[in-house]
Amino acid sequence: MGTSRSAFIDRSRSWRAVLAGVGGLWALAILPFPATDFGVPLWNWVFRYRLYFWARASVHDPYIVFGALAGLSFLAIGLALLPDLRRAGWGGGVMAWLVIAGAPVTALSYLNTPPEAPLHFLWGAEAFVLIAVGLAGILAAVTAGSRWPLWVRIVLSLTLPLLVAGTLATGYWPHGPLVVLGVEAIVIILAAPRRDD
Repeated sequence: MGTSRSAFIDRSRSWRAVLAGVGGLWALAILPFPATDFGVPLWNWVFRYRLYFWARASVHDPYIVFGALAGLSFLAIGLALLPDLRRAGWGGGVMAWLVIAGAPVTALSYLNTPPEAPLHFLWGAEAFVLIAVGLAGILAAVTAGSRWPLWVRIVLSLTLPLLVAGTLATGYWPHGPLVVLGVEAIVIILAAPRRDD
């Protein structure tokens, strides 16, 4: 049974890389809505396109709706990473589960944006999840072991600076870091050692 499970994981590798990529692209596609409503002028140009203009006009509060929908990116990237990172020791498992946990935390954060919301204290909580994911990347690099290529362990250990770079490049989080995390996830998935390596 263990052999058939590991064979399935290896066969699913390319599909999981696609899932991680879709998660990152989704974050990039919806980033302009909450970013512009939050006051980041970098993304104003996208609303010249009808699709973005109509999507923005079709919802009551684009900041909340498209902010909360970033939870789908956390979920897609986390589920894509989980099989390989679980084989990177307990640090890898922690990292993958933290990414998955970002899905409900992000949704709750944005849904509780209004000051009168019952859980308003959760607004912005996804920042703490992203920091925890970055720190867990260091743990994953340490617990992965020598079966994992050194350069992949270095990438894992640099997760936090990469997430910060995603924020700085796009001017907004969690969407910007999720774009970078999606790319990092593709690299990790494709480079992770196979079960029988």
